This record gives sequence, structure tokens and C-alpha cells, in this order.
Amino acid sequence: MLSLPKNDSIRAAVLVCLALAPAACGDDSSPAAPTPTTPDPTPVTLTGTWSGPVDGVLVDGDARADLTQTGTSATGDWSMPMPAALVAFGLPADDDLEGPVTGTVTGTTAELSFGFAAAFATYFGSTECAIAVTVTSFSQTTLEGTWTTNESCQA
Repeated sequence: MLSLPKNDSIRAAVLVCLALAPAACGDDSSPAAPTPTTPDPTPVTLTGTWSGPVDGVLVDGDARADLTQTGTSATGDWSMPMPAALVAFGLPADDDLEGPVTGTVTGTTAELSFGFAAAFATYFGSTECAIAVTVTSFSQTTLEGTWTTNESCQA
């Protein structure tokens, strides 16, 4: 229990000192301005439908890929009208060139394998024939990269 002196002026001075004591201790209890936070933007993924030009010696034209990214894995399907150069080698002009896509994503780059449907195995020499795609960068709207056929394909 706190005991105050009997003199009213001393009592008032003690009360003022006691009231101001917390402020004098250097403990700033005034509220701080809120720290602004920005919510994480929508993560960039390969999930979606990608379409655009493919340019190569034998495989060229407009291609389409429907991809799904789950974590660092990418899967899907791709297709494109049969390129004229491949029709000249005996592939059916009325069939689309198509197959499965599998791969691994790291940030905004990826290593993908564009396989061919089993129907094309006789033309390419193996069901293991695929196009290896190195995606050098992608965003929500743009995908860029390079591609080569793998060693399982006919020369």
C-alpha cells in the first residue's frame, strides 16, 4: 500500500510524478504505424494452354500444349498440324503430330520432354523418341526455350 504525505501540495506533486513516471521511463507506448504488407502475387506456373510457333528443320508450324504443373512436376499433352516436311517423309498429312509432355520445373525455367503418340513410333523409330525442350524462361503469358530431338529418334 502506498502512503502519501499529509500536505496537500506535496500530495498533488507526488500524484503528478507518479502519473508521469511511466512516460519518463523511456517506454514509448504510442502506437506504431502499421507495416504495409503486399500479398504474394499469383505464382507463375506452366499450368494452362500454350500455343505459338515452333521453328525447326523438319518440325515447324503452330503448336499447342495443355500443361499442368504440380509442385515441380509438369505433365500434359501437345499437338500441331503435321508439318509438310514430315509429310514428305511419309507421315500422314491428315493426322496431327501429338503426344504426352512430362518434365521438371525450377522457378521460371523447365526441362520438358514432348513425346510422340504411339502411332508415330514406326515413323520415328521408337516409342522413346521425344523432343527435349529447355524452357529458358516463362511468365504468365510467355514461354521461351530451345528444343532438340533426343537420341532415340531416327536421324
